[in-house]
Amino acid sequence: MPPPSRLSSLAIPALLAAVALAAVPTWELWREKWELERILEGGEGSFEIYGCIGMLGADEWPLAAIRDDLSRVVETAESWAVPALAVFLGLLAYVRGKDPQVVGRRVAGLLVLTAVAEPLIPLYSEPGGCGGTVPLLSADWFGRVLGNWGANQLCLLPAAALVYAASRTRRRAAEPGVAATGAAWRRPVAAFIDYVIVVVALRVVVEPAWALIGSHYLWFPWFHQGLLGRLDEVFESTVKPGEVLALTSWLLYFWLQHTVWGRTPGKWLLRLRLVNVRTGGRLGAGRAALRTLAFPFLAVVPDVGLVLLFAGGLAALFDADGQVLHDRLLGAAVVRHRPRRFDTEGDRHVTDLA
Repeated sequence: MPPPSRLSSLAIPALLAAVALAAVPTWELWREKWELERILEGGEGSFEIYGCIGMLGADEWPLAAIRDDLSRVVETAESWAVPALAVFLGLLAYVRGKDPQVVGRRVAGLLVLTAVAEPLIPLYSEPGGCGGTVPLLSADWFGRVLGNWGANQLCLLPAAALVYAASRTRRRAAEPGVAATGAAWRRPVAAFIDYVIVVVALRVVVEPAWALIGSHYLWFPWFHQGLLGRLDEVFESTVKPGEVLALTSWLLYFWLQHTVWGRTPGKWLLRLRLVNVRTGGRLGAGRAALRTLAFPFLAVVPDVGLVLLFAGGLAALFDADGQVLHDRLLGAAVVRHRPRRFDTEGDRHVTDLA
């Protein structure tokens, strides 16, 4: 390992400060919950609750569905202190000299995404309360988003800057078999593309077909609630055929394509491919099925499902190849797809992991 630079002595205090800053959103979230519980239990103060009849945001599909699912992901991440935990693990990676620059970039990117996403997820209402919601992507909506930037953004963005700056003070010597391709961002982008495709397919294709059979259990008009908001009912006694159909469609979308081609449209656009680590070929129907089941079932398990997914995602931040935990356990890997050289001697897929 190369000798540390003169700035290395400031890196540890900077990372510790970043941990504290990244913990502010979690503290604020829990402080508000505790304050509300104290008021409700002690009968202190007074407040009024207003309600509106109707489906706010239902006419803005699929943007409203994306907003709802994003809000669940961000709230869960902040409730379980994922930003602060990511920075702390980045500190440990820095001390151990384990890919400090790669880890620093990934952690800083996570903090920036969290800071930017947080003001995007509230359901902004028109003046008067029940006048409807502010249309997504309208000028008024952008104004509300900018006006909603506050303490959390002022903490997360400087934390990201501190993490990135600290990571640049130590370089890691090159090692055989490890190559930072800068492609870690491709996986979440590909997953987002596939998410949009599934939502659109359910609404445009499956919903009309479901209506033709005369079912009274249509779920899809409620798509402003998002996939995560409705699929959690699969584990409840109120489950309806619509939820089962949606989950089955989701599973088949990923399983069939990963089994036959090793890639979904999202992976194809981002030039990624799912492979068997040992052979470099397709993963196989059995392992592809287990991998496909991992995300939806964990995502909809009440209370802890998203937390388990975050744990797997954090593992990817600090993995030299950027692989999530369930891929490691199944002997799978998502790699950069290079058709002409994929099986050539010396072009091992481990060096091209996304």
